[in-house]
Amino acid sequence: MSISLHRAFEVRRPVEDVWRFLTDPHRIAGCMPGAHLLDIVEDTFVGEVDLRFGPIGTTLSGEAGFHELDAGEHTVLMAASAKEIEGDGTADLRMRSRLAKLDGAGTHVDVQLGVRLAGRLNGPILSRVLAGAAEILFRRFVSCVRASLEAEGDCRRD
Repeated sequence: MSISLHRAFEVRRPVEDVWRFLTDPHRIAGCMPGAHLLDIVEDTFVGEVDLRFGPIGTTLSGEAGFHELDAGEHTVLMAASAKEIEGDGTADLRMRSRLAKLDGAGTHVDVQLGVRLAGRLNGPILSRVLAGAAEILFRRFVSCVRASLEAEGDCRRD
């Protein structure tokens, strides 16, 4: 099963601030619901993601990294692959973000997200739950990015 989202949002901060945020693995992980950054080995980010939706849930372990970084055009492609710690499920994610300066000090962020699920994660119940949850997880990520940048705060969970 594949899950695709194409969403856009705005942040009341200069494009360079948003760029620094979206290319910092610590800050990204801090805003990804359930994500735990465990290590950075060269350009590879090692971590886990706990996905819990009521009684249904799983923990994925995997790696992520930036496959494309274009500071001049403010585009970034992040890719990740993970597998269940207990189970045969796998997930592959690609997230491309494009930033554009808005009038004033704001930034428009265009995000294309694709996730492929296999194994148990592609089962009839869990895949539907994950597909329905993708929008909620993305909204939480956006809220955290905005809160972190606009209030110059930090919503990381240790």
